[in-house]
Amino acid sequence: MTTQNKTISSVLRQNIRQLELFTNLLDDEIDILVKHAKIHSLDEGEVLFYEGDDGDFFAIVIEGRIEISKHSGSETPVAIASLTTGATLGEMAIIDYETRSASAIASEPSTLFILSRQSFNKLVEEYPQCGVKLIRKIATILCTTIRRTSNLFADSVEPNIQP
Repeated sequence: MTTQNKTISSVLRQNIRQLELFTNLLDDEIDILVKHAKIHSLDEGEVLFYEGDDGDFFAIVIEGRIEISKHSGSETPVAIASLTTGATLGEMAIIDYETRSASAIASEPSTLFILSRQSFNKLVEEYPQCGVKLIRKIATILCTTIRRTSNLFADSVEPNIQP
């Protein structure tokens, strides 16, 4: 994983503004967020994290594709999602401090916006208004994911029809 310590360009800043997680932030809040974040590049096949790893950051796909897989009852991991531009990953672990619930691997060269738990917590403490906006958006994203998963589960279970 390559980390760019350079300042984030205005083009990238504009791209970040278009991401769902940040649409409700003011320009000053975007600048604050950018100061706390890093940009990471992954090569095709490079692992961002494995299921069971510490969940010490969350990421947003800026470009590329990240495949999410999870171990099921068998030894073979099951692909559960393919994430592209704007998709978030790792937000559960940043909130609940649990380990990673799945693995994330770049299926093509990818660029990610990364916010560490330490930076996230610092941002929330130092800029509570910005932090509250981020936490609300993360909660919305998590709720959407839970609803989608519930619907998929319900659709996969055969109804219990009684005579």
